[in-house]
Amino acid sequence: MWIKSRIALAILMGTISNSVLPVAAWCETATPVAAEQSAQSQQFARTVYDGYRASRLLGSAVFSLRGEYLGVVRNMILADDGQIVSLLVEGFRTKDEPEFISRIPFKRVLRPLHEGALVADFADLRSREYGLFVDPGQAQAEPHEFSISKIIGDYARLQAGQGYGYVSDLVFDSGGKLAAVVISREASAGGGTYAFPYPGETGRWSPKLSYYGLPYVTADQASKAGLRLDMKEFQNS
Repeated sequence: MWIKSRIALAILMGTISNSVLPVAAWCETATPVAAEQSAQSQQFARTVYDGYRASRLLGSAVFSLRGEYLGVVRNMILADDGQIVSLLVEGFRTKDEPEFISRIPFKRVLRPLHEGALVADFADLRSREYGLFVDPGQAQAEPHEFSISKIIGDYARLQAGQGYGYVSDLVFDSGGKLAAVVISREASAGGGTYAFPYPGETGRWSPKLSYYGLPYVTADQASKAGLRLDMKEFQNS
């Protein structure tokens, strides 16, 4: 999961508060059998327990290579295939300027990532290059993107529309690609927290929907297909 930071920068930072953001959905017709095999595989389990959790990335401080504090991660933008495209960072107030929001390309963030303290290979977030919105002239060339605030916190529903739980976290692999959607199951469905593989593209799912749709008809099918998490290992990783 997250590698504990031993760099002096993280020690200097102290404790950074982690935040979890909100909301999304999908209506897929994927076969439960394929998803079940994928979710129960050892490789998937290791990715979930060793990967990067969105809830730990949100709220992380961002520093420049020179150790300058640049701001805090407030949201993340993903491509259709689940790859992190950029981080939305809230900058700090200076004597002459108010706080601001910048969109930092994920490729400019150094790896491996460290919980609570990220390092980016530039110093100035106030330039036009890191603006929040894409240039209208380039918008058509941009791939379909969505923010994780359109997924985390959403209700999770089955194919027939009945409730299953809510999206409590997302897990990314070492390359920053969405590998699993973590769902906390409601009591009527048996409780517990499950990880389901991200299908690789939004497909018929739309981030504009008000729920996250699972490609299963019954709660029993979904629970057999998902990976039930050992929460002690998951939370301490």
